[in-house]
Amino acid sequence: MSNAQFAPLPPKEAIKFFKSKGYAFSFDWHDVWKEEHAIAFTVAKAASIDILQDIRGELQKSLEQGLTFESFKKNLKPILCQKGWWGKAVQTDPLTGEEKEVMLGSNRRLETIWRTNMDMAYAAGNWQHYEDTKKTHPYLKYHCMNLPTSRAQHRAWDGIVLPVDDPWWDTHTPPNGWRCKCWLQQVSRNAVTTGKVKVSKRPVDEFELYHNKRTGDVTRVPKGIAPGFDYNVGKARARAYTPPPLGGVPETVQNSLTQLPPLPKPSKLPQNAILPDNLDDSQYISAFLKEFGGSVGKTVFFEDKAGDMMPINEDLFLSRNKNVKANKFGRGPYMLLLANGLKDPDEIWLQWVRINSGQWVLKKRYFKIWAGKDGSHCLTIFDKSQDGWVGTTTFVPKEGKTQEAKDTYFNKYRDGLLLYKK
Repeated sequence: MSNAQFAPLPPKEAIKFFKSKGYAFSFDWHDVWKEEHAIAFTVAKAASIDILQDIRGELQKSLEQGLTFESFKKNLKPILCQKGWWGKAVQTDPLTGEEKEVMLGSNRRLETIWRTNMDMAYAAGNWQHYEDTKKTHPYLKYHCMNLPTSRAQHRAWDGIVLPVDDPWWDTHTPPNGWRCKCWLQQVSRNAVTTGKVKVSKRPVDEFELYHNKRTGDVTRVPKGIAPGFDYNVGKARARAYTPPPLGGVPETVQNSLTQLPPLPKPSKLPQNAILPDNLDDSQYISAFLKEFGGSVGKTVFFEDKAGDMMPINEDLFLSRNKNVKANKFGRGPYMLLLANGLKDPDEIWLQWVRINSGQWVLKKRYFKIWAGKDGSHCLTIFDKSQDGWVGTTTFVPKEGKTQEAKDTYFNKYRDGLLLYKK
């Protein structure tokens, strides 16, 4: 794209493209590759939903309000510092199991995140405009900024004019690398027919083999294009438009029953896992907190199987009006099962939900199946979102239920993006 200072008016198609993305979690920028970025928003090493939502929210604000990078950094940096996502840290590479010292947030990383996401969103939005207007403007002209930092091949492409439908644009639509400032200009049919602009011969590209060690893919990349940028984000954007539920939220890889992984094997129901039904709220709360090494008045921080940190204290059981709700819906006796379902779930799913304010937020669902000695089964669900949490434990009758019926019942609660599987 041309510059870091973008148009003051909200770019409708660029915003639409950005909003349409789901989420993906990655350790290395190679993990989410090429066209996958048109479907999913990701920031390498940001394994927390909250961190991804914070970064994405500020990027979307930059698009909608035409903010500069400095405004983006000013708004986001304090949030990331407060949540501990800043500077160096030791993380486990999920691909190799190796512990590595990695850079989380930094001023330079924020600039790269901001610039790349802005460039890609504008490129996708611009391409939609090129497609919509190619009847009168069927050609595109490549422009290189010809700065001291411009790549030699990008300088060589400066001034090339080709039809919008030419396959050369499938791999050469800017940005063509990190911090690439090249851009495209539409050319009218009239400018070509009157001889004001001449159509170029398609360049003959040299190719280099690139091996993505994270995914195993080996691809031919045109010389001058940075690996991972050799695709047209505007054409790939169509894959990001999966039908939104209730017409208002980007999907996060929703699954049909035929796409679901096999159900996890039920865990044995622990002895004395179900508490007496005549305890008071304080006793149920204490039993839950004890499972995490906590107690009333003592906050502990729990790291779940997906790597997210969660404060555990008695405030979990207070409503917005500060009313105690430990035994709400009769869940008090199942506090130990809820705690164990949170600590050691069979699966963790991400789903989009609409809260009372009408805002869409990500919900994390902890899913666990238990099996009793008598052959009965129960399901523990713990749902957590920015709006709070809901925990339920339901029993499936032993008699009169085929295995197929039980599986169908359990699968009703498995939906969205599978974040963790035991």
